[in-house]
Amino acid sequence: MALDMKSIKVDYQRKIEQRKIGDKLFVLEVIRDLDEAIDTICNAMTEEDKKDPFAEDLCPYFGILWPAAEALAEFISKNSQYFIHHRVLELGCGLGLPSLVASYVGGHVLATDFHPDVETYFVRNSRHSNIPCDYSRLNWRDEVLMLEKFDVVMGSDILYEGKHASEVAQGLMRFIKPGGKIILSDPGRNYLQSFLTSMKNEGFKEEMHLISVKDKEVFVFVFERITECTE
Repeated sequence: MALDMKSIKVDYQRKIEQRKIGDKLFVLEVIRDLDEAIDTICNAMTEEDKKDPFAEDLCPYFGILWPAAEALAEFISKNSQYFIHHRVLELGCGLGLPSLVASYVGGHVLATDFHPDVETYFVRNSRHSNIPCDYSRLNWRDEVLMLEKFDVVMGSDILYEGKHASEVAQGLMRFIKPGGKIILSDPGRNYLQSFLTSMKNEGFKEEMHLISVKDKEVFVFVFERITECTE
């Protein structure tokens, strides 16, 4: 039996961070130190828990503000035409900054993540920044999942495993309306090129932007389907 991701409760040490995105100050409750938090969850697990192949999914990587999330948030603020009055889905939202920015600029946003602790942080950050935004726990790899189609599907830094490249491409396409857009930010992971190839094979064109966050260049891609997928 796979580890029950709701069964291990830990109280991570937290802090408040602020980010000025466009004309809005966003207030975020984040995990104080990632290494400290990983030690905390590992200490809370039994030896049997640690043998579970899904145990790593409990690591609180969601709890810090990654450069790719900041870059996506900046892109949203500067390109509100993609989001205003549109239905938007964020996959793997973590702390939720891109979703909150998309909601602020006028999008109708559903933020989602699979980690059981994300909702607590997302709700707090929505409240701290005074921006209402819908949230749902979601495993987007669930092949039987039934969900509405969206005008925009977005995510940040989600290409962190080799097997993810084609999975992510297939997963993202399940949720967009005809003519919709997929918007992803990535810090240059090893599997980025495999993902770009998968998207091209599925008939998508890409538009690339570079956004600097803390002296690090982050890629932001806008994908739009132009042809039917090839074999």
